[in-house]
Amino acid sequence: MASTDNHILHDGRQRKADEAQEFLEERAHLLDTIREMINVEMDRRRVVTDNGNCQSRHPSETKPRKLTFLQWLRSLL
Repeated sequence: MASTDNHILHDGRQRKADEAQEFLEERAHLLDTIREMINVEMDRRRVVTDNGNCQSRHPSETKPRKLTFLQWLRSLL
């Protein structure tokens, strides 16, 4: 009987851990989407703020893609 209780307890904990992981991945994806939206808007405006003065930004070389939030977080672990 104790074995069955432990199995049920383990299943419940595993389910909660899976739900938490899914929640984290969804939020990380949302943060990546927001960051991409901001980057697109900044590229569209093509301005750089320097001590309160707005100047046109010169086209730069393509930058390597940054790590996603979830990749960065996993690299810490």
